[in-house]
Amino acid sequence: MAEPTPSPARSVARVATVLVVAGLAGAATSLLQTVLPAAVASFANSAGSWCLVAWLLARPAGSAPRGAAVAVLALVALVAGYYAVAHLRGFSVSPGSVGFWLVAAATVGPVLGVGAVWSRRARGWRRVLGALVLPGLLVAEAAYGLALLRASTSTGYWATEGLVGVGLGVALVAERTTARARRRVAAVFAESDNPGWPGTRRLR
Repeated sequence: MAEPTPSPARSVARVATVLVVAGLAGAATSLLQTVLPAAVASFANSAGSWCLVAWLLARPAGSAPRGAAVAVLALVALVAGYYAVAHLRGFSVSPGSVGFWLVAAATVGPVLGVGAVWSRRARGWRRVLGALVLPGLLVAEAAYGLALLRASTSTGYWATEGLVGVGLGVALVAERTTARARRRVAAVFAESDNPGWPGTRRLR
């Protein structure tokens, strides 16, 4: 069920929070690129970490359209934070590179945001599909890294990212199944306390 439409003040606060958190995360990736050890350096130079930030920020959204908007805003802020800090550190910033990542934000963001919300709020096949969006992106990037970047980056990092993606997918799908099982068990116990329940009549 979708949440009520938030007040304008609350909406502004949410947008500001997304922009600040994502902007700081983007800035952090620029800084981490020169300090992380080689074994985990790809964390600060991969799309997976940015997708994770956008997904986490979009998941609490009250509806799929809001989730899509939050994810796009988050990815744009990540790009802005990253390149702003890179520029301040004296690195050249290519307009083509900035444009590429902004297009990626506008393309991937809606899918990522809708998937984040569906993984939490939807039912049936939508919930399963939503639960597999981020894990699928992580596994796909890991496969790409292992296939094409193994000569210049840590294969251990990509293998770990792939395992994290698989584990996250299993956990998100199981989350729904476990919640459903808990509700069924609770319903059975609630029914057993009902004097009209057949088992209760036999015991009494």
